[in-house]
Amino acid sequence: MKKILLVNSQEAFLDRNKSLLNRAGFRILTASSVEEALAICRHQEISLIISQLERLPAGGDQLCTQLRADRVLRNVSIILVSYLQDADFAATCGANAVLTKPVRPEELLKLVGKFLEIRARREYRAVFNARVDATWGSLSFSGVTRNISASGLLCETSVLLRKDDQLSNVLFDLAGFPITAEAVVVWSGSLPAGTHVYGVKFSAMAAEQRERIDQYVVSTAQHAPLLQ
Repeated sequence: MKKILLVNSQEAFLDRNKSLLNRAGFRILTASSVEEALAICRHQEISLIISQLERLPAGGDQLCTQLRADRVLRNVSIILVSYLQDADFAATCGANAVLTKPVRPEELLKLVGKFLEIRARREYRAVFNARVDATWGSLSFSGVTRNISASGLLCETSVLLRKDDQLSNVLFDLAGFPITAEAVVVWSGSLPAGTHVYGVKFSAMAAEQRERIDQYVVSTAQHAPLLQ
């Protein structure tokens, strides 16, 4: 079940939207401050955040700023709710979408559905065999990819890595288009002859490059979950 995080200091906002989204079949978590929201995101797999543009402790603009500055959480989608007079400012905060109050329930559900559909597509993979180069600390190494999704790669290399190792300068060619990313190892395994296999999750990447990967996966997807 997809998890949606509601962030607001007002219980009325949380209760009203929690009731609506619960009825739509989502699991809803709530936070009353930016700090609480970030802590939840670090310990839960959050599919979408809905926050209101308001003053601290639950300021949606501050939440956007801190999410986008976080190497791990920067790709979490967020919908920002604001009053009409604040909509222009809200659009500059780094949210994926802005809704102006009063928000109609059908409008919110339609937008939530759009973002969760995009996220679901990131869980599908396509066969992808290519050379990949990366840097771990001071060590530069290469390997081969086996599949790809919009969220990461399955790859093989002789280099021994561990879960949570951070990789920089992850470079590979996708159908003639160069991709550069930062990534983190999310799981590891071993193959015969000293080869290691890793599930690698992208932690930072240009929007255009992520869109290229998404298009590639959509056109060649096997509709099988990426191993995690």
